[in-house]
This record gives sequence, structure tokens and C-alpha cells, in this order.
Amino acid sequence: MDSTKKLSVSFLWHMHQPCYKDTLTGRYLMPWVRLHAVKDYFPMAALLEKFDNVKATFNLVPSLIEQINDYVHYGAADTFLDLTLKKARFLTAEDKVAVLENFFRVNFKRFIEPRSRYFDLLIKRGVQNTSGRSLKKKVNDFSTQDFLDLQVLFNLAWFHSISIDEDVNLKDLVERGGSYAEEDKEYIIMKQREAMSGIIPLYKKLQDAGRIEISTTPFYHPITPLLCDTSIARVSSPGIELPKKIFSHPEDAEWHITEAIKYHEEQFGLKPCGMWPSEGSVSDDVLEIMASKGIKWVATDEDILFNSLAMAEKKHKIAAAIDRRIIYQPYKFKKNSNALSVIFRDKNISDIISFNYNEWDQSAAADDLLAHFKRIAQSLRRDTDRPIALVAMDGENAWEYFENNGRGFFESLYSRLDNDEELEAATISGHLQMEPPQKTLNRIFPASWINHNFKIWIGDQQDNVSWDYLSMVRKDLATFTKEIRKGSSSDEGLRKAWKELYIAEGSDWNWWYAGKAHRSADNPFDKLYRAHLKNIYKFLKKPIPDFLKISIA
Repeated sequence: MDSTKKLSVSFLWHMHQPCYKDTLTGRYLMPWVRLHAVKDYFPMAALLEKFDNVKATFNLVPSLIEQINDYVHYGAADTFLDLTLKKARFLTAEDKVAVLENFFRVNFKRFIEPRSRYFDLLIKRGVQNTSGRSLKKKVNDFSTQDFLDLQVLFNLAWFHSISIDEDVNLKDLVERGGSYAEEDKEYIIMKQREAMSGIIPLYKKLQDAGRIEISTTPFYHPITPLLCDTSIARVSSPGIELPKKIFSHPEDAEWHITEAIKYHEEQFGLKPCGMWPSEGSVSDDVLEIMASKGIKWVATDEDILFNSLAMAEKKHKIAAAIDRRIIYQPYKFKKNSNALSVIFRDKNISDIISFNYNEWDQSAAADDLLAHFKRIAQSLRRDTDRPIALVAMDGENAWEYFENNGRGFFESLYSRLDNDEELEAATISGHLQMEPPQKTLNRIFPASWINHNFKIWIGDQQDNVSWDYLSMVRKDLATFTKEIRKGSSSDEGLRKAWKELYIAEGSDWNWWYAGKAHRSADNPFDKLYRAHLKNIYKFLKKPIPDFLKISIA
């Protein structure tokens, strides 16, 4: 078949972690950058590298890259790493409670149940009533060897089988299953850092070879439409209760977009063509900023397209029957003199991969996915143009629910796509070079990819309090900035303070409010969010407002 008539299958694998670092102390409070680097970021690129004709787009958020570099180049550590490296015989009672509480935080079915020693240690700890008070009573039930084995097993569980297959020592540790020595921990952490050091070079190599495209996201992953104006949430949710203070700082959204492009070019040698807006969140103002900064395409959810077209037709409700074929083409968004392409993901297929295929036989899942793509191809008139089916989804968290981290699924999928006569795995920019948009959107429906609104981040009481905290602190920071720049003080503290504000504008903090994470003082995201806001005052040697000392959760 003529390659120009094939359906472009575009995968956008989104890689993201919020800033877990307390920049005042230099310590990382959570380990997820390090652990996902070993389990997902390196293996996802390594899996694709094996198949010459398979191309994909990887979206690497700058805040993630920044943290990977911190581990690789500056020896960053986190609280879980400290607990791992501490010799088991020197663990305090508090340390032991922390190990018992946190070192089973892997998928039970895939990583604990198959490993008898790990499973036995979990049963010994108990699977219910695992509060700190309860665990204090169980500490004495565990021997020094128990804690040592748990330190090793937890970190070992995060290795992808690609890394294990290539290292005889890691393979031996897996097969041994227990009775580990302190030297085994040191080797595991060394291999983790080694894997992390290979991530950016591998992605750059694949980019330079034309195998992948690397896109970016506003720097600290903020919901940029809300940064521009929180009241825009009422377009998709007319009855939503907004924060007491309107937050409207498009200049902050512009900072996140501009700095993301700059940092991306520093890391990969090229400016990004594309951008995945944080949580697929778009608005007219945000797309105009992105276009003005040279971004050529953005991707978001199909519901944004449906609502944008309905809005253009001045309809209040979308018709019951939607011709889904309209999502399989790019659209041109133009406002004033700035324009870019917008591509809309197939939500159904993206969600099937994210939430359903993990229970399937992996080869059968790959076959089913290809069958979906071929039905799409057959339903479209390929005699006039070349369609694109976009799969855009979390590129890290889904795979722990799959057997062997989804390795069988990816190897089956990529091998079938490698030489398929009807389908071609393409980057988004690669497709747009062949098929630029033919239709134009003059307005975009302001919303995210989750339920085509912003309710995850605004509207709930705790979310609104968080926005009010941000508004008050930003107002203080603007005042401090004027005072400092009038005087002769150094701008270094000011630079650090503004960085803390931009970090606090990230989406992840509000994601976990309103009962979406641990409640009350146990919510680690609440602690970290308020720590970033407190640091603004600490860097500038100003008194910390009392409200920041009270948990939002």
C-alpha cells in the first residue's frame, strides 16, 4: 500500500513528576522520580529502540528532567533512598516504622505476590490497620534481616526486566529472593543511578536519529488557563464556586511556557515543535501564548474538539450522535497573527490501554488495539487525505498494572506495527509535515482532558483555599520584589523566591486535595505545597504568615 495512504498511529507518552524537592534543604521528600526513572523512563525508550519503523512522541515535562539531572549530576537523594542506604542494624524505631509503612508501595499482584519472601513480609506486617501507631507495635516482630530484605526487595521491584536481563547481578538478586547483604543494596542503588544517567542521552540519540519526537509542557506543569484567569472555569462549569480571590496572571503562564522551551533546547539541542499542555488544559489565551513562542502543535482531548465545535455553532448541548471521524485530523487554531495545529486524542483507545488491557493476555491486547486502528482506517476516506489516530496518555503509571510492566504488550504491538501495510507509527510533527490541517478553529473550548472541565483543580473548598493562599503569597512576593529592586539587595534570593512560586503553581498540589490523598496532616502534597510557599518568605528573610502553618487538607 502507498505509505501516503496509511493511517498515522501517533503515540504520545506523557512523562511527568511534580517537584518533590524542598529547595531550601535540598532534600527530596518523595522518591518517585528515581523509581519511575528505573521502571519507566529509560525502559519506554529502550523498548521502542528495537523496532526500526516505529516512531512515537515522548512528552518530557521540564520539572521531571530537572529532577533527573539533579540525581545524575548533583547526587540528589530522597527520604526513601536514605532509608534504603542506612544499614539495617542501625535503623531507629522511627526508621523501622517508615520502612514498614512505605516499602510495600508497589503493585501487589505484579510485584509482591509473585515473590514469596516479599509476600511473607507483607503478611507479617499486616494488610489492614497500618497506621503509624499500629506499626510501632509490630516493629519488634521484624529481625534485622527482615528489614534488610525489605530494603532490597522494594528497590528491586522497581527495576524493569530489560535492566534485569542485561545484568547478571540483578538477575541473581531477583532469583535469590532474600537473605540479602548490605552490599546488595549498594549495588542496586548504583544500578539505579546508572539507569538514570542514561535517560537523557538515550532520548536525545533517538530524537537525532529521527526515531522519536520530544515535546514539552509548561515548566512546572501548571493549569495555564487558570493561571491566566481562574474565572474561566465557569465556561465549562457555570455553577462552580470559585476562590474568593480571582487569580489572573497570564505573565506567569507565559513564564512557564517560555522557560520550558528554553530548557528543552538546552537539554536536547532543538526547540520543541509540540507541547502537551498540563492535563491537556487549553484556552484561547494559552494557545495564543504558545503559538507566539513558536510552538507548532498542541495535543488535547477529543471532548475539547466536540465542545469547541458546539460552541462555534452556539449550541448549548452536543448532539447525541457525534461523527467520531472528525477527531482523526489536525485543526488549525488561529488568533490574531499567531497560529498552530491542534490534534485531539482518541479518548476511548487511550483509556482502553490505560485501564483495561492490563488484565488481558498481552499479545491479544496488542492484536485488539491494532484491530481498533484498522477499523478507524477503514471508516475514513483515505483517497483524499491521510488521517491520524492519536493515543495520548500517562506514560509511566499504567504499566505497573500490566504483567512484566507491559513489556510483552509493547513488544507485540511494536513488532506488528513495524511493517504493517495499513498503519504507520508516526510522530505528530512527522504527520503534520505530510498532512497539515485543512480546517480552522477560531476558538477553543477552555477545559482539561478530565471531564472537559477544571473541577479537579478548582471549585472544591480545599482547592479554593489553595488558590487563595497562592494569590496572597504572590501579592506579597510582588511587593517584596519592588522593595528589593529599589534597594541594593542581591537578586539571588528573589530569583529563588519566584522559582518557589512557579513550583507552587503546578497542578499536582490541588490534584490531591479534597480527599484525593491522605486527609489532614498526613497529606504529603499539602505539606510540600505549603513548604514551597513558606520558602518564599524564608529566602527573602520575611516572617511566614500564620495561615501557611495550617494544613489545608
